[in-house]
Amino acid sequence: MEKAASKTIEEVFSDLQTSPEGLSSQEAKLRLKKFGYNMLSEKRQIPFIWKFIKHLRDLFGILLIVAAVLSYLSGSPELGTIILAVVFVNIFVSMFQESRAEKAMATLKSWMPEYAKVVRDGELKKISVKEIVPGDIVFLEEGDRVPADARLIEAHDLWTNNVPLTGESEPQPRNTETVKVVEKAYLYSPNLVFMSTSVAKGQGKALVYSTGMATQFGRIASLTQTIQEEDSPLQKEIGLMAKFDFLVALTVGIVFFAASLTVLHVSLPTSFLFMIGVMVACVPEGLQVTVSSALAINVLKMVRQNVLVKRLSAVQTLGSVTVICTDKTGTITKGEMTVNKLWTMDRVVEVSGLGYMPAGDFAINGQPLREGETKSLDKLLEIAALCNSAKVEPPSDRNKNWSVIGDPTDGALFVAALKYGQVVEEIVEEKPTVDILPFNFERKRMSTIHEFNDKILVYTKGAPRNILDLCTQIYIDGEIQPFSKEKEEWTEKRLHEFANEGLRVIAMAYKELPAAEYKKGLDVENNLIFVGLAGMRDPPRMEVKGAVQKAKQAGIKTVIITGDYGPTAEVVAKEVGIVDKEGAQVIRGVDLEDLSDQAIVDEVKKGNVIFARVAPEQKLRIVSVLKKSGQIVAVTGDGANDAPSLKEANIGVAMGASGTDVAREAADIVLLNDSFASIVKAVESGRAIYENIRKFIVYVFAHNIAELIPYVLYAVLSTSVFAIPLPLLVVQVLAIDLAIDVIPSLALSREPPEAGIMQEPPRSIKERLFTPKVFSRSIYIGTIIAIGATYLCISTWMAGGWQFGQPLAANDPLYIKGITMTFAGIVVAQAGNVIACRTSKQSIFKTSLAKNKWIIWGIIAQLGILAVLVYVPLLQPIFGTSPLTLMDWVYLLFLALIVIAAEEIRKVFARHFTKTAVDLAKHDHT
Repeated sequence: MEKAASKTIEEVFSDLQTSPEGLSSQEAKLRLKKFGYNMLSEKRQIPFIWKFIKHLRDLFGILLIVAAVLSYLSGSPELGTIILAVVFVNIFVSMFQESRAEKAMATLKSWMPEYAKVVRDGELKKISVKEIVPGDIVFLEEGDRVPADARLIEAHDLWTNNVPLTGESEPQPRNTETVKVVEKAYLYSPNLVFMSTSVAKGQGKALVYSTGMATQFGRIASLTQTIQEEDSPLQKEIGLMAKFDFLVALTVGIVFFAASLTVLHVSLPTSFLFMIGVMVACVPEGLQVTVSSALAINVLKMVRQNVLVKRLSAVQTLGSVTVICTDKTGTITKGEMTVNKLWTMDRVVEVSGLGYMPAGDFAINGQPLREGETKSLDKLLEIAALCNSAKVEPPSDRNKNWSVIGDPTDGALFVAALKYGQVVEEIVEEKPTVDILPFNFERKRMSTIHEFNDKILVYTKGAPRNILDLCTQIYIDGEIQPFSKEKEEWTEKRLHEFANEGLRVIAMAYKELPAAEYKKGLDVENNLIFVGLAGMRDPPRMEVKGAVQKAKQAGIKTVIITGDYGPTAEVVAKEVGIVDKEGAQVIRGVDLEDLSDQAIVDEVKKGNVIFARVAPEQKLRIVSVLKKSGQIVAVTGDGANDAPSLKEANIGVAMGASGTDVAREAADIVLLNDSFASIVKAVESGRAIYENIRKFIVYVFAHNIAELIPYVLYAVLSTSVFAIPLPLLVVQVLAIDLAIDVIPSLALSREPPEAGIMQEPPRSIKERLFTPKVFSRSIYIGTIIAIGATYLCISTWMAGGWQFGQPLAANDPLYIKGITMTFAGIVVAQAGNVIACRTSKQSIFKTSLAKNKWIIWGIIAQLGILAVLVYVPLLQPIFGTSPLTLMDWVYLLFLALIVIAAEEIRKVFARHFTKTAVDLAKHDHT
């Protein structure tokens, strides 16, 4: 029905079978049945059972279920129940984290208006927005959100803010005139209004032609739902690691099961238990819980940095980002027009303060204003305050910031007047408004008429050249002088300077008339007295420049993709450092049609490009092309027009303060303060989290290796003269994996970013989480722990009179004391390992535990749980433990110190090889 733009009002009424009297209530009910409610369809929720099954298919879980089944078959139901409990705890923790994110998003749903004014049965009625149907006539006024797509039938100085759909930062004028619309350009048709846009000023009536999912807003929402979600790099890495671990555990378990039957000649139930022990030792049971919990902990930390994460695994993806495609308005800039400079003959007055908060200073060349420099400024800002249709609202429960109702340009001028100290209410009372000549596109100016002491004051503001053409005099420090050629040239020069700085310039003038000569309809916009210029812009956020520089150092390219004008975007991009001062290329939406996919990729790789006046489908194309080229793309957006791109991106980043529901639903991350700097902080957090996950993978797999080696020794030595009893029980393995080592590994996830993490290039998406280097480090530490713990076990047995080749009964106190030493040896050595794992190359003696006090609490919890299992009589028979002596603890502490020392030696070699590699790279480059 977009053809409504090219039809007369009478034709649109005829097509929709309605009239200026509106629909009857009965007809509205019939149309509601036919077209449905005027609301966006919710994304279909996945039933609980399917979520449960999705998590149950995890390979770690499947392996543990196999182990549980074998436990039941071998006559150990208690062990089987414990293993199954582990599986369900993993599943429910993951589901709980997902549900928390969904609930957090539900609280942000407040975009659509609840009620609207429509003409029904010939009367103006207030009805629920969802009950609006095609054929309804809606009444629109300043501050309203448009409830449906509609054709204007009346428009009185009507301007709409179309940012949610087109990305245009400036309000656009609207009228009722029939236009010829090119397909795809109907969004810019001045006689149409669209769902989710808002009325910046003025009022009007519009005839609804589309509702709900049939609106442009609804179509974009529908498009986002057709884009399939992909697993994040972290999900893929853990899935790959799970497959590898599954195969290793199954293979090793079967080999040991066969060996126990054929070589050791033990019973079938015992062989099953042996197989279970080996499989459980190979599986990092706590890894899923630890990863989910670590991500959840960091998500809470990120909320304090104004970043709400909907999908936990998205945090890590941010750490791999190579390109950030960002909108301009509201993300790079504040989304609030601000007067920066004022000019009166010939003084440039700088105005401080950002946004709509009426606080700031006025200075000339950095010095406060002096007496005699304010008369022209007084007049200029009085015109700014009175020739104005905006309202400034202070913070409230609904909006925590100062805001403007009406045109942002008027709002910026009004705020400048308030900053200057103008008491607008007193001025209005002293000089009441008697008439308004509203802005229109032909005149490009606005005038207000005021009464004052038997005089009429005409205050006019508008586009500079339209105002200057009407001026014959100029106001200078309280005196009125002829507007000479020289003064006009000075004004033109200053106008060019302001424009080159990216400022939007408004000129202001006035005139006085005797009250007796004035009557309404008289042409008063002539022979004006020029007062000065106001230069304004939507300023960049203060923190953005530093964030852009930080992103560049991290090897991340930032690209502006905006629906706004190219020159405006270019000035902002240069100011914050996204593009160079020279050589920046602006590619418009119309130019994109002639560019190949590879050309787009090449321009982005150069890192000196801006995409302006871009349509939603073109933005989606840019994102898709970059993804296909191997880039990891983060996309920011706030409007419904951004939703498809947010969904397509590796990371979709929506605006929480100004964004639409559709954008938030499509995104993975929501910025609560809408600032670009928060994205860069999130990238840093993503990198740190990834490195921390690697650290606790080293930590977790080190104890898996340490647990597996005693089983290997038991099997290998069983037929020799050096045969030993089994040094570690399955239940002890589970205690380490699922309780004792979980808290310290979580403490590792709280490690702050290592120095220089944002000076490194983005991690290659092809680089594995579980690399040979990570695996070898786990083997190195795990082997040292296993040897030390097994040595303590065998020493204990031998001290009690045992010799190699002798069996020990499972209930023999000497056997229990020995396996307690193995168990405790692994746990205490892991306390040393958690300290050593805090850094990869840097010595731990150059770091402070004060930076991560959770490590201390993790070690206390680790040793505390061990003490409970060792000393509580009720738990001793369950976990096969017996009390330890003071001397035993001394030996255990020595083992922990050996682990720390061994890691320090490895780090010395790691630093040496890294330095050598860097030097060789520099030499090759030279």
